[in-house]
Amino acid sequence: MIKKTFIATLALAALCAGPSAAQNYVALGRLVCGSDGGTGMILTSTKNLLCTFKPANGAPAATYAGTIRKIGIDIGKTGKSTMVWDVLAKTGTPVSKYALAGEYYGIGADASLAVGGGAKVIGGGTNKAFMLQPVNVQVQEGLNIAIGVDELTLAPAS
Repeated sequence: MIKKTFIATLALAALCAGPSAAQNYVALGRLVCGSDGGTGMILTSTKNLLCTFKPANGAPAATYAGTIRKIGIDIGKTGKSTMVWDVLAKTGTPVSKYALAGEYYGIGADASLAVGGGAKVIGGGTNKAFMLQPVNVQVQEGLNIAIGVDELTLAPAS
């Protein structure tokens, strides 16, 4: 049952991130986020992140402090994880050094048994102009299952 639900959620994420969802977007670069992990509290969880955005145009990288909160089913404990997204912006969006700061919302699914993975398709940021599309399945350590709505908050790291 858990495996079928996980696969169904990943399929839904892939549909949301397909070409039709990205037609009015341009690729800006790649966002890589790392977390030391956390414990799922059945209906919610929160993880702290440190993220680096590397623009495709060769501009200097920007570092963000972030949190990701899941609302849904989250049972278990995770260790270190890495999430990688392609960053897309609505055509014509002005992009400053910390343009990705803001709140993002989307769907996500994760599962681990020693080593596992997951995927999150999320959108938001300044004027809801950005979409984060998973490059590959997130890699994480631990023992958990999590399916639900993800809220990612990014702020410039000091």
